Amino acid sequence: MRRRIRILGSVLALTLAGVGLVAPAVDAPGVAPRVLGVEVKGPITGGTAEYFEAAIQRAREEGCAAVLVTLDTPGGALDATREIVQAMLSSPVPVLVWVGPAGARAGSAGVFITLAADVAAMHSTSNIGAAHPVLGDGKDIAESAGKDMAKKVENDTAAFARTVAEARGRNVAWAEKAVRESVSVTSAEALKQKVVDLVADSVEELLTKADGRVVRQTTSGKRTLAVAGAVIVPFEKTVRQRLLSFLADPNVVALLMLLGTLGIAIEFYHPGLVFPGATGALALFLAFLGMRVIPVNVGAVLLVLAGVALLVAEAYVTTHGVAGAGGVLCIVIGTLFFVDQASPDYRFDPGALAISPWVIWPTPIAMGAVLLLLAWKVAAVRRRPQTIGAHALVGARAEALSPIGPEAGEVFLHGEYWQARSAEPIPVRTKVRVTAVDGLVVTVVADGAANG
Repeated sequence: MRRRIRILGSVLALTLAGVGLVAPAVDAPGVAPRVLGVEVKGPITGGTAEYFEAAIQRAREEGCAAVLVTLDTPGGALDATREIVQAMLSSPVPVLVWVGPAGARAGSAGVFITLAADVAAMHSTSNIGAAHPVLGDGKDIAESAGKDMAKKVENDTAAFARTVAEARGRNVAWAEKAVRESVSVTSAEALKQKVVDLVADSVEELLTKADGRVVRQTTSGKRTLAVAGAVIVPFEKTVRQRLLSFLADPNVVALLMLLGTLGIAIEFYHPGLVFPGATGALALFLAFLGMRVIPVNVGAVLLVLAGVALLVAEAYVTTHGVAGAGGVLCIVIGTLFFVDQASPDYRFDPGALAISPWVIWPTPIAMGAVLLLLAWKVAAVRRRPQTIGAHALVGARAEALSPIGPEAGEVFLHGEYWQARSAEPIPVRTKVRVTAVDGLVVTVVADGAANG
């Protein structure tokens, strides 16, 4: 009987596990714990938030001991940062943040992510801070959006920083100063001021130092970390998340914008090629998608489009290069102001999303040179004599198929039979040349006479 009960109990346990009613497996005694590795490098975007949330969900489902985030960011979107912080604060799995590797930074939006960690650590050569919203050249946002808007954004962001720091028992006063005064500190200073918990020069060192620490979580209360010697399982991004991260680079978006307009312009110059137009349309689609990931100045985009329009117009309107030069100038200026660093929805270190000079200058000039060359070719073709239609027949050679005189004869011209007249009699089989076209009748002269 006892044997039957044990068998029934085993079957029931297997059945419950199969339908998902048994809790996720945890690491057995004597087995190295598993930690899910997440890497965040570059601007914080909607794709980053989606990646974070998926990682926490995976760690919960697989019973991982913790989520380990390697962070190196200049800042990013405030909405995405709030989503990440909310996911971290409500995570049933402890989240460890390491600002690394060597030389890494947790700038602007990265400050909030670091403060929200259950255990926050930094590489000895990293830095954290500068969470105040600024322009690309370091000027205050008040110069662009006004003092009232700047104060409103600053107060809201400071309250956000205080809330996160207080929830994790970190230095609330410093968190507010990072927003209001844009202070930034080294790892040693951050540890001394209780901004972070540890300084570690590798993730392995972080896991060793974090082992045994008691963390307080919103959903499960206090929890003791057991992560020493843990196996780090990398959590890869999806194709969509990788694409969004790729498009978070303003240089990529600017290049896609320029290449897209170039492809469309070439299609205008040579209708029917299809490939340049299709490629250009795809590049523009990706560029517009990227504009939803990073802040883009709408006026600058319109300026780039106007520049391309001027370059296209150069092929159809005689401006002696004025329209072409103006188009190149518009594209260069538009590229210079492509990124809207004054957007109140973003937090950046000064120049974090600046476009490289190698994109601002050589690319538009090369693009303008290509379009001007095409415009010159199109203009040259337009100046050539017509090769189709009635006017194209003037000067063409033919052969008389019957005697030709003031009364209509017949000639063989361009593979067709035409009625022909001549002021002077022309015998059959004589080579003639067309001098005029009147409807379906051509006027011809003997080829020798035409030469004379």
